[in-house]
Amino acid sequence: MKVLLLGFGKIAYMPYMNFYLNALENRDDTRIELIYWDRDGMPDAEVPKQISKAYKFEAHLEEQLPFQKKLKFFVRYRSFALRVLRKNCYDRIIVLHTTPGLTLLDYLSRHYKGKYVLDFRDISYEYIPVYRKLVARLSRNAACTFVSSNAFRKFLPSQDEIYTIHNYLEDSLNHVGLRSDAAREREIIRVGYWGLVRQVDVNKAVMDALGNDLRFELHYYGRMQQDGRDMEEYARAKGYENVIFHGAYMPEDRYGFALKTDLIHNIYDLGHTTGNAMGNKYYDGVIFEIPQICTEGSHMGDVVTERQVGITIDLHDAHIADKLWNYYNGLDWEAFQQNCMAALEIFLTEQNRTKQRLMKFFG
Repeated sequence: MKVLLLGFGKIAYMPYMNFYLNALENRDDTRIELIYWDRDGMPDAEVPKQISKAYKFEAHLEEQLPFQKKLKFFVRYRSFALRVLRKNCYDRIIVLHTTPGLTLLDYLSRHYKGKYVLDFRDISYEYIPVYRKLVARLSRNAACTFVSSNAFRKFLPSQDEIYTIHNYLEDSLNHVGLRSDAAREREIIRVGYWGLVRQVDVNKAVMDALGNDLRFELHYYGRMQQDGRDMEEYARAKGYENVIFHGAYMPEDRYGFALKTDLIHNIYDLGHTTGNAMGNKYYDGVIFEIPQICTEGSHMGDVVTERQVGITIDLHDAHIADKLWNYYNGLDWEAFQQNCMAALEIFLTEQNRTKQRLMKFFG
């Protein structure tokens, strides 16, 4: 069997493909190939050993560009991917994001109906009726659709063959409770963000809340595009000496800085995309047993509140720093650890159900 992973980003920023690679790991009759996009020309993670051949599309694209200016890049990506698809005959395709799926919707619907899985990783323009109809068509023609957030289900036409896929790295499970044995009582609370450094307005509010408050340090780990550069300049202009930017990292580096993190910054706006999402840092927080901060009213904030594994804040609150300080220093750590273990069991059970459906797809 020949399987294509249809990616839309750099290898380092698609850790979720490991879910599929692990499912195929012990199948000697399977050849796995990958299409990915190098968007910035910076160092990338190595091609996973399970992949026999990788096709790299290279084009520098700033994430902050408006959709209209991104279209020409999508057209070039489509041409590149079509050349790969026409040259090869794949038995199954894993579409690792709705965007590459929509870029190739006509080809997938015609040649691979019922032979691809859609990984519904993020939402973007589903509030536009035409776009939403295209996503619905992409999902209907798939064998099944895996959603990375249960809030995404409302954007799909049917709940049949929809399964939840959780965004954690399998290797993270080798580090359960990573932070639990470290000292919890601290004079300075280290707040850590990791991932693509973005959402300037949100982070200006966070920096203003914690900047030069001697009780906190605010650390940003991640790739810096224009948003990140704007944020770094803002912190410098404001003289926030306790706000530190560390730059890009590889997935395995997370264990090092997670060990030094007291609260995870998991704060995003309440917009259509991030307000409905479940971010990777939610899983890191639960697995590593680090309390996390989410936005009040977001789907992720609701989950964190329900599972009692973090705190939600209103970015317009004038007392964010005091609220975080009191929350952290008032935590019952034994109860928190039990809450993390319970949350871990919940998503591992759901993930196992999704794995079973995936194995059925591969046959």
